[in-house]
Amino acid sequence: MKKNIFKSIILLLAVTSLTSCLKDDSLVLDPAKGHNVIEFANPAQIAVNGTPSPLYVFSYDAASTPTLPITISYSGPEAVAPQDITVKFTVGSQAKIDEYNTATSNHYVMLKPVSYTLSTNEVVIKAGTSKATFNIALKPSTFDFAVSEVLPLTITSASSGIISGNFSTILLNLGAKNKFDGVYTYYALHEAPDRPTFLIGTEFKYPNDVQLRTTGASKDNLFNTYYGDFLIPLLTSTNGTSGFGSTNLVLEFDPATNKVISAANANIAPANGRAMNLDLTANNYFDPATHNVFVTYFMTQPGFSPLKITARLVYKGSR
Repeated sequence: MKKNIFKSIILLLAVTSLTSCLKDDSLVLDPAKGHNVIEFANPAQIAVNGTPSPLYVFSYDAASTPTLPITISYSGPEAVAPQDITVKFTVGSQAKIDEYNTATSNHYVMLKPVSYTLSTNEVVIKAGTSKATFNIALKPSTFDFAVSEVLPLTITSASSGIISGNFSTILLNLGAKNKFDGVYTYYALHEAPDRPTFLIGTEFKYPNDVQLRTTGASKDNLFNTYYGDFLIPLLTSTNGTSGFGSTNLVLEFDPATNKVISAANANIAPANGRAMNLDLTANNYFDPATHNVFVTYFMTQPGFSPLKITARLVYKGSR
């Protein structure tokens, strides 16, 4: 009996202690007790999570004159600003781009001033609201096709509230697209006497589309969405999805005639020696009516016969 009473007392103390802990909210995070911050709202999906500053990618037709809206937000437990908040911002520093490059092994450079115009350098988040927006006028025709350009923006001051530590600087990766750029379904026939490990035909379509990505005024790289890389796609003999290693097909067009004038491997001196060259006897062209691309090229590699690839890229839309 005494043992049972003793156990009951211990149990009662344990329950009391637990109840006391549950009632003690000193370690519980209460959003209502947090602080609102002034920050850039996401203008698009972040390209890579966990980087020093968030980077967002935008691509525009080279002949267009688009406007990119950017929003500054009053974010946190309070739904709206209790008073007018004046927020000032400026073009960020090269150091922010360098910091991103170091963290991600990229080579972004600063966008030239001639390529953009900010509508203002400050906005007011009105009392009773949570956002204010300004515009950036862009001139894609002045973008440099040879490099990846970034416009950094940084919040410098706010008349009220706390400036965010994570989203006080954003990086806008802005690029131009030539008329051949886009999302395509990729069909290809392969011809080689000594290549038994893959099918004669390849049909690469959704969700394994390919993209032609602008790398110059009239040059585009074939991007393999299945791998998230530039490997030329193929289907294996067991109907598996695969790609040719150490390949990065770059097509060059004549914008006046829409002819494909060159096919090459953008991977310089790959270990397997793979190279591409255009079949000059074929009709290689971009059809402006359908936006489809027809190209026949050879992939050569030491120790193998030349592989003839006859490809048809059926346009699906812009990327």
